[in-house]
Amino acid sequence: MAHSMVWMSTDEIINKVPCTCIDGRTPGMRYSVAGGSFGLILHTLGRIQSELGRNLQQSEIEDYVRLFADEVGPVYLHSDQHKLDCIYSRMGVSKDIKLKELTANQRRSFCELATEPELQGCGHLHLMMTNEADYGIPLLLIQRSIKAFMTLYFNGHEGLMFDVLSGRHQEERVLLLDVQRGRQDKAESALYFESPMSENSFFCHRPLKKALAERFLERIEASHRPGLPRAAWGELIAAHNQAAEQTLERLAPELPVEHIRL
Repeated sequence: MAHSMVWMSTDEIINKVPCTCIDGRTPGMRYSVAGGSFGLILHTLGRIQSELGRNLQQSEIEDYVRLFADEVGPVYLHSDQHKLDCIYSRMGVSKDIKLKELTANQRRSFCELATEPELQGCGHLHLMMTNEADYGIPLLLIQRSIKAFMTLYFNGHEGLMFDVLSGRHQEERVLLLDVQRGRQDKAESALYFESPMSENSFFCHRPLKKALAERFLERIEASHRPGLPRAAWGELIAAHNQAAEQTLERLAPELPVEHIRL
């Protein structure tokens, strides 16, 4: 099957284009990984926390998220309109209020409720929160990371994107972009374009995920924050690939899987 791909500078994509979630309801040009760039940050912090042998505090997590937004690219987290409505209902506020219009007290309530697994609108994060043994990410780290993201988001920090997807899942296939030989010695990468009239697809872009993870780890290393030894970078990326496969197997076991090699 033919796919609509747009080639752009890899640096420009990482710096400017949000790395969205694999959710098929995401419109337009995109490159996607399980949980979006927030999910990739979360898996990275899980490995760093294991290396440290202690829990990361929310202030430390905020520092890593801020570093990603300032020096790597947009930090993308999404929810679901139904879950957002449920949070608003629990808070006792009108569904018509925009997130940025919430009062300080309402924002604190939102941050707390957004960490409850049953109110998590991202399917990948929900599965991680309810299956720690399978995904290997402690619930406390996920909850602190969500609070860290939302705190920075509400404070107006640039480079954070909170998306709310509406409608029912209607994906008809899973697309995994496995290999991208690229052009100009990897200086360019492909973005996938899904038109409104095409089949909805779960989509995962593994080459750009690898580039994004390595860029983040390089920035961590340069900032002298606790990070990962370079020998462990490949293990992190492989673990995230495996986590994405687990999520797709649980969310869409019946869908055909197509592997793309460019």
